[in-house]
Amino acid sequence: MLSHPLTFLVGYIAVSVLLSCGVIGPLVALGVQALPRRRFDRRHQTGLWVGASVTSFGFMVLHYLLYLRGHGVTDWSALWGDIFYPPQVF
Repeated sequence: MLSHPLTFLVGYIAVSVLLSCGVIGPLVALGVQALPRRRFDRRHQTGLWVGASVTSFGFMVLHYLLYLRGHGVTDWSALWGDIFYPPQVF
């Protein structure tokens, strides 16, 4: 079953945000707290969490762009038209 490309893109972005902010960011912050002989204040831990989340989300977006490149998408300016309009052939 083929769906609208925007459906996949929105789902991919939603899952990427959940993974980066809900899993990877907190895991990095907890991992840094486990370092011996280091104490971090609350602001530093929040910065680690946000930084890890933004970095992992950036890598997930890069993964999606490389996925599209692997499927032969080379005209990046036409990508917006392909995302927001349904495919012509089902």
